[in-house]
Amino acid sequence: MNRKTSWRLGMAFPLVLACIGPAGCGGNNATTTTVSSPPTAIAVKRYTAGGQLDTVNFGGGSGAVATKIDPSEFEYALAVALQSGKIIVAGHSALAGQGAIALVRYNADGTLDSAPGSFGSGGIVRTAIGSDSAEAVAVAVQADGKIVVAGTILAANFSGKGIVLLRYLPDGTLDPAFGEAGIVTEKIGTGSDTAAAALALYPTADGRIVVAGHALTNTKTDIVLLRYNADGTPDLTFGSVTPGLVTTALASDAAALAIQLQPPDNKIVAAGSVGNFGNSSMDVVLLRYNTDGMPDASFGTPGTGIVITDIGSGNNFANAIALQPLDGKIVVAGHANVNFSLDTSDIALLRYDANGLLETTFGALGQQGKVVTDLGGFDNVFSVALQPLDGKILVSGNTGSAGSVTRTAVLRYDADGTLDPDFAGGVVTTSATGPSILASGNAVLVQPDGGIVVAGYD
Repeated sequence: MNRKTSWRLGMAFPLVLACIGPAGCGGNNATTTTVSSPPTAIAVKRYTAGGQLDTVNFGGGSGAVATKIDPSEFEYALAVALQSGKIIVAGHSALAGQGAIALVRYNADGTLDSAPGSFGSGGIVRTAIGSDSAEAVAVAVQADGKIVVAGTILAANFSGKGIVLLRYLPDGTLDPAFGEAGIVTEKIGTGSDTAAAALALYPTADGRIVVAGHALTNTKTDIVLLRYNADGTPDLTFGSVTPGLVTTALASDAAALAIQLQPPDNKIVAAGSVGNFGNSSMDVVLLRYNTDGMPDASFGTPGTGIVITDIGSGNNFANAIALQPLDGKIVVAGHANVNFSLDTSDIALLRYDANGLLETTFGALGQQGKVVTDLGGFDNVFSVALQPLDGKILVSGNTGSAGSVTRTAVLRYDADGTLDPDFAGGVVTTSATGPSILASGNAVLVQPDGGIVVAGYD
């Protein structure tokens, strides 16, 4: 399982961190906690602008839907996107006993898009990757309605992990014009630990795709970026050592967990973590690359293109990025003060100017651009979105504790970094509405009508 997924599943989620799905886990009986819970389902919730579940327009009066595909599998969504008003979520299920990439498409009211021939089988598409287990970690929709998915694969014999990139036609069938029958797989470095975490589509007509993640090279993990042409072949204009691939080695373990393309020239902004988890030295890292994949020397620390930010004690991570459209400021969301021994983790929100300088006026007095929110549990945030009209900042994740239930957490901040009192006081937590006692909001987006959609598991 890749690093970003393990955080998204939360402290209380029964899983084995070394695997994805039953093919690599030896079944679902192995757990890392004492929690006993029915397997989770893929879940989607819609909230109103005031922070209430939308019981009028979504979920048949509940404001939430849960989709159980495989009765025995822990299923989850890690990403969400809109396709002509319909909601596409991507994550993990199983197919014939093997961990598989799962896509589910919902109508605007939360019902499955199950019309014959519309999308997959009853609104559900599952894709097995050879004999490997797989999960989707990112999804985006092209202007022509095709669906691009990035994921991570794990060999059934634990011999290695890799990145998988898939493209589907609008109806959920794999696109034969992309890669090999719609699929591209990559293993980098030693091949023992390569994982995807994010993707971005270029807004230009050439249809290029960039994927971010990490790869184990020798004794530590390095940040990797891969860029593909519209047909899934490596973009030979990207990178100088291996065409199509850029590897960034830092002083210790590092991973890219989020990326965005920054207008007007589509430079790549990546965020993630760097440091040593064992001695609690992980910090937020922010990087910017020029369009050819070279570090942008004008960004952050002069000459490096890199910014490292220590938020607080314990380990700190950046999991998501949003770019403010008018001024190019960079909003980063993640964790601070992560300490498993103390069962603590807090929500972190940071804002940088367009060139990577921490904006010290962001947040309440004394926060110096680093806004930390403690909900009283092991609190996690995995996604961020900006409301287009007022610039308010939405984040989603979960809150809970080892050995107990987890709840979906959605927070909204005003544009200055203070919690928004008009959003139910700024913090909304929601118990599981599906088959489990565990819940998480792993991805958030704002619909054109202002509705707030959160995807994860229940």
